[in-house]
Amino acid sequence: MSAREIQQLRFVPFPIWFPAARDPRAGARFYTVVQEDIYEALVRSQSQFREHRVIDLEILRNVVGADIRQYFTYLHGLPELLALPGTYCEQWVREFYASVWVSPDHNYIHYALAGTDYRVTA
Repeated sequence: MSAREIQQLRFVPFPIWFPAARDPRAGARFYTVVQEDIYEALVRSQSQFREHRVIDLEILRNVVGADIRQYFTYLHGLPELLALPGTYCEQWVREFYASVWVSPDHNYIHYALAGTDYRVTA
């Protein structure tokens, strides 16, 4: 796909980007062939993604002077995910970017990882 073709996908309605039934031609991790094509293009381009740093919540608590873990509990497992060293997985980052759909009103994003779709509203 060309950059122009990918840019046009910004306006695809949600039911087309994440249809109720997966396209049988798409791989198991994706809902549509287009999502899979974008993923393959990211792999072929050998785009490098910067590995995210982890947060040491104990050091942060010492700096802030209070336990901030409570602010990360709105999403189950988030504190643990942020603090786990060595958990960066470039394949997941590429799958996210290949499948993410942002609602036009910016109230949520919807994406797929390993064939399961997720919606984040906050």
